[in-house]
Amino acid sequence: MRYQAVVLVALLTGPASAQDAMSALGRAEDTYGRLETLQAEFTQTIVNPMLGGPEVTQGPLYLAPPSRFAMRFSEPEGDRIVADGAWLWAYTPSSIPDQVIKQPIPNRGAATPNLLSQFVIHPLEHYRASYVGTDSLQGELVDVVSLTPRRDDVPFRAAEIAIARSTGLLLRLMVREQSGQRRTLVFERVRTGLQIAESELSFAVPAGVRVVTP
Repeated sequence: MRYQAVVLVALLTGPASAQDAMSALGRAEDTYGRLETLQAEFTQTIVNPMLGGPEVTQGPLYLAPPSRFAMRFSEPEGDRIVADGAWLWAYTPSSIPDQVIKQPIPNRGAATPNLLSQFVIHPLEHYRASYVGTDSLQGELVDVVSLTPRRDDVPFRAAEIAIARSTGLLLRLMVREQSGQRRTLVFERVRTGLQIAESELSFAVPAGVRVVTP
C-alpha cells in the first residue's frame, strides 16, 4: 500500500513540477531574449570549503548584451570586472593594486555578459531542470529552478535560479563551481531598458598598472 501511495504521489506531482519549471524558464527566456540593457545592485556571497567563512562583496551591475558587462564593487571599493565588447578586464586593487588582467571575453561563468542569459536562453538544450518551489525575494514571488549541466565543459556543477513570476527577471543566482566553491548573487533594484553611461562599460588602465594577459 505504501509503495502504491508513493507511485501515486509521483504521478500527481512529477509532471506538474516539470511544467512549473518549464513555465518559469519560458518567462525568463522571453525576458532575457528581449533584453537591451539591465542595471541592478548585487550582493555576492562566496563560500569556499577550503577557506572557511563566507566572502561578501557588493556593488552595481551593468549589462548590455551581447558583449558588454560590468561589476563595479563598492565593497571592496574600487574593484571591478568589465567586459568592454572586446576584452574582459579584471582589476582588484584591494588585493593586487599594480596589475590588471586582460583576457578574451568568456561565454560562460561568473564574469561574462552572459552571466544571466547563459541559464535561461534555450535552457533545456544545456541543462536538466527541476522545479524546487516558490520563494519570496524583495516582496516578489519567485519560482526556484535547479539546473544541472548536460555537458562537462562548463565551469560549474549545478545552478539554482530564482525567477520573478511577475517579470521573468532573475533575482537570485546560485552556482556550485567545479572546485566546490558556492557563489550566490542576489539582485536588487533591477531596472531594464535604461541607457547606461559609456564610462560604466569601458575600462581605462590606471597609471602605473601593468596589464597581464594569461
